[in-house]
Amino acid sequence: MKSSIRRTILTLHLVCSLIFGLFIITVCATGSVLVFADQIEHVLNPQSFKPVSSERNVGLKEAEKIFLDKYEGYQISRLDVPSKILDIYHANLSKGNQQIDAYLDPSNGKLLGNFNRDASFLSFVWKIHTHLLLGDIGETIIGIVAIAFIIILITGIYLWYPGIKRMFKSLKIKWNKGQMARNFSIHNFIGVITLPFLLVVAITGMLFPFQDKIEESLKLKFESNYPEDLKSIANGKQQIGLDRIDSEIKRLHPDGELYKLRFPTDKEGVIEAQLNDGTYDPEGKGNTSEFFDQFTGKHLGTFSKSTETTYDKFLVWRQSLHRGTFGGVFIKIIYSLVGIAPLGLGITGITMWTLKRRNKIKKQKKLQQIA
Repeated sequence: MKSSIRRTILTLHLVCSLIFGLFIITVCATGSVLVFADQIEHVLNPQSFKPVSSERNVGLKEAEKIFLDKYEGYQISRLDVPSKILDIYHANLSKGNQQIDAYLDPSNGKLLGNFNRDASFLSFVWKIHTHLLLGDIGETIIGIVAIAFIIILITGIYLWYPGIKRMFKSLKIKWNKGQMARNFSIHNFIGVITLPFLLVVAITGMLFPFQDKIEESLKLKFESNYPEDLKSIANGKQQIGLDRIDSEIKRLHPDGELYKLRFPTDKEGVIEAQLNDGTYDPEGKGNTSEFFDQFTGKHLGTFSKSTETTYDKFLVWRQSLHRGTFGGVFIKIIYSLVGIAPLGLGITGITMWTLKRRNKIKKQKKLQQIA
């Protein structure tokens, strides 16, 4: 009975690996790249991220004017402000379907360049990682691949587990043994060492496309305090200046540091100001947002650690656990290396499968010769 269960689990492990292996390797490898997306972007576009000095002589209102004068007809949808996170102004501007990312030196007001982020190398990698360049159907496929990966990891740990007494001994790589034994030991070593990280990444990756469907099918209802229903009141006036928002942020959070502004795309939308409030945030940015009427500047609401629910915390950690942003550079390096592990598992797994098939064919030929 036990051997029958083991054969079934081995078959499930093998079938899932053969069908989904290439997808898993692709998604994990692209994830390894995206762990250091910010650093890679700085390397690929160094001219856009190097101010002349550390001085911040250009205020929000002046920076906004420089961007809009240069890119006439465009609207700013997001503005990253010089802070501990970023040394320059970074504006995401849109005009219809056109998108531009522009950069400004806060020390002298000079534009540092622009590029279409949607057409960049990292954007291409991100599209492969999140939906395989296939849109919504690609997101579903990624979710299915993540489920298959979870099955592979769980069945793999079942097939490997030798008992507590032999557990550490079984992780020894057998370099001087035959090809099968060597690949088997390497396969086990990689799988067991990276299992906790890969399982977390696979589960959180599965939740991105399927969490809403899971909650709906199980009729689960979770409360969130994120203020999604806030609205601006259109009164015929122009959108308020950013200096007004800046002064409000300083009034509400004298010790806080503004790092990002998000602007509405319609008349009812609100301005969201994100700031580092000094509290811990696994994303490494600070987790307070203030919301303002875009026409009057009236303060409409706050979202912070003091107002977030357990579900809100879960959503933040789901993102951070998937991306490896919760522990600084060290954790990012681990995540990046772990993302390459499925390639090693795939190579050793295919090698073992090929060797087994070759040995099986040889045995069949010998039996035929004897008969």
